[in-house]
Amino acid sequence: MTMWKRRELVRATAVVALLLQVIAPSRAGGQVEAFRHDPARVPVGRVYEYVKSNRDGSNASRISLHIAGPDRLESLKWVPGDTVASLVVATMDWSRFSVRRLESWVLVRGAAPTLRAALEADSSGAGVRVSFAPDSLLPIRGWPWHSYDFDFASLNLSLADLLQPEAPFTFQRADIVYSESWPPFADIGPVNVRFVRREQRSGLDVRVYQLDGPGLQDQLGRMWVSVTGSYVVEYEFPFPDEPGYTDVRLQLDRIRRATAAEWDELKRTRVSGRP
Repeated sequence: MTMWKRRELVRATAVVALLLQVIAPSRAGGQVEAFRHDPARVPVGRVYEYVKSNRDGSNASRISLHIAGPDRLESLKWVPGDTVASLVVATMDWSRFSVRRLESWVLVRGAAPTLRAALEADSSGAGVRVSFAPDSLLPIRGWPWHSYDFDFASLNLSLADLLQPEAPFTFQRADIVYSESWPPFADIGPVNVRFVRREQRSGLDVRVYQLDGPGLQDQLGRMWVSVTGSYVVEYEFPFPDEPGYTDVRLQLDRIRRATAAEWDELKRTRVSGRP
């Protein structure tokens, strides 16, 4: 090969690399390759009971996260004594480590469940569609994506599939936009996750992670994840995930197991009006 041909080959390679950077930056937000799914790691039937509050402990509520199937999560948000609860049902896409379909239901004592909204990932991978804007494809810039408003429940289940749990990785945060502006659901931006150290938390061996980046408004959050089982033990962020909060702390209270029938009974109990 002549010197000129070698020079042209180098130049062409550089142009192709530059074009790839220009054409595909939106797909670089997440890191699907940081995960590898193992169905055996999905703890079907397990219920994680959390207390959610502001970081000072005020405005406390409860979250019961049930692993209902190999790709199905159900998250019940409730307050002891209330007769209304919120149920979010998610189906996972293990090729993208993200939610494929998400449904938000309202449970009221003595009434049939009411579907409030639904979200469906587009098969092309370009974005999602929501039931209150069915004709709009809302773009997602990278996979996997997770929702802070969903208490990062899908991330919670995905953490067990990290190939290197102490190596940095990135995911996209996509969420409901609580404002009058359009769109009602949007890709907020990337979240960078970095392992800090191991320590004891709530009597468990945990990995401590630092989270920051545009997806978190360039603010700093922390997450404590069990070394055994890779489930979230606690997290805290300096800004709210929904109206009514000033910031957020999520703390694991206990873990139990429940069959499908037991989970249905648990949901009925939580909207019974009894503490």
